[in-house]
Amino acid sequence: MEANMTHKEYKQIISDAIIEYCNNGGSLLNIALNQARKEYIYEFDYLLPEDDKQSLIDKAHQAMQKNKDLPKGIRLIKVKFY
Repeated sequence: MEANMTHKEYKQIISDAIIEYCNNGGSLLNIALNQARKEYIYEFDYLLPEDDKQSLIDKAHQAMQKNKDLPKGIRLIKVKFY
């Protein structure tokens, strides 16, 4: 099993997504005002039932809000802004 995804690792993925969104005509203001839709795409270290996946995703979102490493078993692989 892989180590927890660090704050530094997922911060770079989010930063890259913001740059891509803005380079494609998106507005930083929309992101700041939380008006841009976003999709977080994760991968899991092992097969899980959907309920367990959602629980792990919820824990990952809580960790990201606190700038902490993600819980074991989940990795952020991409963020898409619309």
